[in-house]
Amino acid sequence: MSYMHSHAKEYVGVSEFHGPVSETRIRKATKEFIGEIYQRPPVRSAVSRRLRTREVFYFDLIEMRGRRMLFKIGTESGTYVRKIVHDLGLLVGTGAHMAALRRTMDGPFVEREAHSLWDVAGALEIYRRRLDDYWLRSVFLPVEVCVSTFPSIYVKDSAVASLCHGAGLAVGGISSFEAPIAAGDVVAIKTLKGELVAMGKTVKDDSSMMRDKSGIAANVGRVVMDRGLYPKMWR
Repeated sequence: MSYMHSHAKEYVGVSEFHGPVSETRIRKATKEFIGEIYQRPPVRSAVSRRLRTREVFYFDLIEMRGRRMLFKIGTESGTYVRKIVHDLGLLVGTGAHMAALRRTMDGPFVEREAHSLWDVAGALEIYRRRLDDYWLRSVFLPVEVCVSTFPSIYVKDSAVASLCHGAGLAVGGISSFEAPIAAGDVVAIKTLKGELVAMGKTVKDDSSMMRDKSGIAANVGRVVMDRGLYPKMWR
């Protein structure tokens, strides 16, 4: 979950202004929030209230009705949308607060492809009665989808077991990778079949991985694969 929390987010929400303001003024003001912004988390938040930077990818006004605005916004993880709405109200001179907010995208996951708990329960019941896993597979996605936004490093079969035991990824164990990769990047380490072995953080960039003959390319942060799935290749 810690890796999934780093995904970019999209929200659709409703803000209410505390006084009359023109749509033209609001559209102009929303453009001021696109790009890198400074933000201090609100008083009621789960993190310390330190000033920090966050990126807003887009901030679109969809519709205005009286003092209420329907909007769509795409942000970096950790951005407080209700604080953006508050600051937007200050910028236009009326004040504003959040009336409703709905997350519509989280990394590779979009709301229109979501399933209800009834779908999950139904798929499980079909499997139990008929031993047919078709609906289960349509409802549950493999873990590889969760980390599809991270660059992948594909390793040789001989390196899998050592990674599952927490060893660092040596350059010699790499078969291929998705460039560009910089030192310090979070990467998904996968088998040649595309199975997720672990999440890690690179020590070398992609050019060093290509050039070097030895050394550690990435340190393992979280092992996902069971240890006994691939045989040990060391004594």
